[in-house]
Amino acid sequence: PRIPFELADEYDIERSWAVAINEAAWLIHEEVAEPEGIDTGMKLGTGWPSGPCEYADRKGLDWALNKLKELYNKYKMEIYNPCPLLKDYVEKGWTGRKAGRGFYQY
Repeated sequence: PRIPFELADEYDIERSWAVAINEAAWLIHEEVAEPEGIDTGMKLGTGWPSGPCEYADRKGLDWALNKLKELYNKYKMEIYNPCPLLKDYVEKGWTGRKAGRGFYQY
């Protein structure tokens, strides 16, 4: 999206990614979709270079969980409340590429 120049310093792209990752986790948790379908849909539908599951695995699911906790504590909005699946994966050590497993297995 176009960000007004005066707001550019306040815009946090990682906030957008964290929400997308959380929503993807909810879709998987509720057995609505698989990571491959979510990523393909987001890449084709939005033109993003990677989907939220791919991005999370590259950046780290632990990063996503911490970012969501930070945002939830700051704004107290449910959209930032981390999905239980994301918490479970991080507790299991499935933090993404660096661990050999996240939303995908490497």
